[in-house]
Amino acid sequence: MKIVVAVDGSEFTRKALDYIAAQRSMFVDGHELVLVHVCPAIPPHASRHIAKDTLAEYYKEEGAKVIDPVKQQLQGLGIANASVQTRHGQAAEEIVRAAEECGAGLVVMGTHGHGTLGRALMGSVATKVIAESSLPVLLVQ
Repeated sequence: MKIVVAVDGSEFTRKALDYIAAQRSMFVDGHELVLVHVCPAIPPHASRHIAKDTLAEYYKEEGAKVIDPVKQQLQGLGIANASVQTRHGQAAEEIVRAAEECGAGLVVMGTHGHGTLGRALMGSVATKVIAESSLPVLLVQ
């Protein structure tokens, strides 16, 4: 089974990866991990004034800032079977799209653990992924 792991480089990502490693038989052994990082998109009114190769390089560099430390963490945990997707846009939409496109059976993501009031005021990528995805979503706090 393919398992999409949403990563943003935060402490919550580290906790989710630690959980996955601790439960190797459920999440790692015999499964393919797909790390998905979503960089916020440059607004169209600004991006149309930037050369496409410059914009692509920007997204590549921003993605590497998150993905490189995550790969190092996974190597330290003894996990080598992870592929990487870096995307840009709205985080929840892109995570769901990535999971659907790769045929994942599960989405795993860390959550900040905001209460009801926090979600109401700020929204939550995790809440939006749960609402928009037809796949099971495992939240690690």
